[in-house]
Amino acid sequence: MLLALYDLPDIMVYALFMLVSGLMAALACRLGAPLVDLPSAKDHLDIAMRTTAAVVSALTLTLAFCAIQARTQQSEAQRLVSLEVSAISGVARQAARMEAEGGHIHLAVMAYLHSVVDTEFHRMADHGRDPTTQRLAETLEHAVYAAAAGASDSVAADLMEQADDLDQAREERLHAATTGLPRAFWLLIAMLLGLLVATGVLYPPRRHTIGMLGVQAAGVGSLVAFVFLMDQPFRGHLSVSAAPYESLIHSLTHRAEVAAAIRRGILVAEPPPQPEAPRVAEEAPAPATR
Repeated sequence: MLLALYDLPDIMVYALFMLVSGLMAALACRLGAPLVDLPSAKDHLDIAMRTTAAVVSALTLTLAFCAIQARTQQSEAQRLVSLEVSAISGVARQAARMEAEGGHIHLAVMAYLHSVVDTEFHRMADHGRDPTTQRLAETLEHAVYAAAAGASDSVAADLMEQADDLDQAREERLHAATTGLPRAFWLLIAMLLGLLVATGVLYPPRRHTIGMLGVQAAGVGSLVAFVFLMDQPFRGHLSVSAAPYESLIHSLTHRAEVAAAIRRGILVAEPPPQPEAPRVAEEAPAPATR
């Protein structure tokens, strides 16, 4: 059920967490305080406020730490995507130097990229490895092995290294897609939030007190929503984007079109014009002396 919240706009997720937290705190004071029936003396209220402040401080520090952890996980996921894109680009560059085998690699690369963008990237957080994309990755690997078998030692070594980097980056990306904050962190957040709500019974159920507790809990709920939105690197509107794969598709398509046009004679591959050397002003001849 909570995973469905990632499909909602961010503002709705914030509003939902704030509403639930505020209502829980207000209802705890309104319904629980009369049952406990604690005295409303000044000393008692001072102790209640100190207790609430201690819980809020602990919860705020916990959420700040979790936000840093979630941001670190998201940065690591973005790095893995960049590594995979770089490895694919390296395989494509090596394939461009080959003849027929290079064409097979190019077709396998494009098919794999389109499958990642269209299918696997948006579903791997829920379903993990996509079978079709996995078959295309294996097809690309076989094409690389076939091309390396007939290439020179240096080209084959570079090609195999890029293929190994691609396979490793893909596996790490798939693993990162299913990771998030440890359950112990969310358990700690839930316990501290429950304690914050429970402190509502320490206050007299007056309107301004109920409103104060509701606003305070709603503010903490917004922080919980922020951590929730960043928890899963490949879910929600704050997730890692598939834009690097799309940019690589556009770049490889453009290169292939230019290369095909040159082979058909439509374009001529010419070196870029060299800038003219600056002219040195000729010195005027010195006047003859008598």
